[in-house]
Amino acid sequence: MKAEIIAIGTEILLGQIVNTNAQYMAEELADLGVDVYFQGVVGDNRARITEALQIASERSDLVVCCGGLGPTEDDLTKDVIAEFTQSKLVIEKQAEEKILELFKEGSDSLITANKRQANTIEGSQLLKNEVGLAVGFVHKYQNTYYAVLPGPPREMKVMFEQEFKPLIDNILGQRKKLYSKYLKFGNIGESTVEDMLKELIIKQDNVSIAPYAGIGEITIRLSVKADSFEQAETYFEQTAQPIRELLGDYLYSEENESLEQALSQHKIADFGVYEINTNAYLSNRILSTDAPHENLLVSTTKVEKQSITEALATSQIVEFIERNKLKNGIGLFHCQISQASVTPSGRPKKRFFIALCVNNKVSVIERTFIGDMQAVQIRVAKTALFLLLKAL
Repeated sequence: MKAEIIAIGTEILLGQIVNTNAQYMAEELADLGVDVYFQGVVGDNRARITEALQIASERSDLVVCCGGLGPTEDDLTKDVIAEFTQSKLVIEKQAEEKILELFKEGSDSLITANKRQANTIEGSQLLKNEVGLAVGFVHKYQNTYYAVLPGPPREMKVMFEQEFKPLIDNILGQRKKLYSKYLKFGNIGESTVEDMLKELIIKQDNVSIAPYAGIGEITIRLSVKADSFEQAETYFEQTAQPIRELLGDYLYSEENESLEQALSQHKIADFGVYEINTNAYLSNRILSTDAPHENLLVSTTKVEKQSITEALATSQIVEFIERNKLKNGIGLFHCQISQASVTPSGRPKKRFFIALCVNNKVSVIERTFIGDMQAVQIRVAKTALFLLLKAL
């Protein structure tokens, strides 16, 4: 089944809200074995919504419309789909009762406006809204399914999970589903990864290989359609093994997790972070709620006006470890700007010393990074995390 997602709302076009719904639905539909080939955004305009539906109907088996189900006159989604599919809108009685109860003390105009949210196409399959007022539906017209879901993410996700997903699963029946596996790499650049994997990517067959670059880490997503999870795992292993052979030195996880999250899986006793002349990115990330590290006892950041040398970095991390009675830690030391050099193209090069302490054994390496300071601070922190994970 080929699907298309259409987000409806002028506020999305104006950039006032981010269209996170499309990301969520695309991922969920992929898990169902539905191929999402197109996504679009259209404002609250009858003619343009109709045009979007016309285009979608010619190339997709399933058109998922999200948003535009509210009580105001510019909430046009249901009206336009009913007109486009030559169908009749009717009131869903339970939804109407819910609205009447909620607005029983309100004016007639307020009640009339909100009753629009109980509209559904006659003969369609209802999608109940357990957390809001606007019901959705799935309606088939000329071999295309048209689905309507509310725009607020909380309402949409509950309706998608509880109502829409089981319905589509039943419509599709027995079929292959899409499975994904993630390989995570650090301390290596995107271009190097792609160059080392180019032969595998060219020859990829039923398992697709897709590298994604983040600042300081690389994700390779393997995807395959299979009859079962077990069958998918067999396919994945056939593809993952040659990737491990090529890039094993840089692999830190086979779960979809960040370096910080991978580190949090280690029960490291007496662990601290010490930073000089940085923006404390590393300390903040290790202490963040999405990558908690309960064993991080000490985190210190300060600015040093003196020049940072390898000897100074070594003595500083050793003193930090001893003073705080630690056994493990990371030290990041950014050399002062006066020590920086530039590339032939004029881009500044920033020097760092990365200190690692594992079971009271200290090592210090010097690394140079190119780019703006914000990105460099992230890359050096990610590099330090990767090196610590490997040392552990």
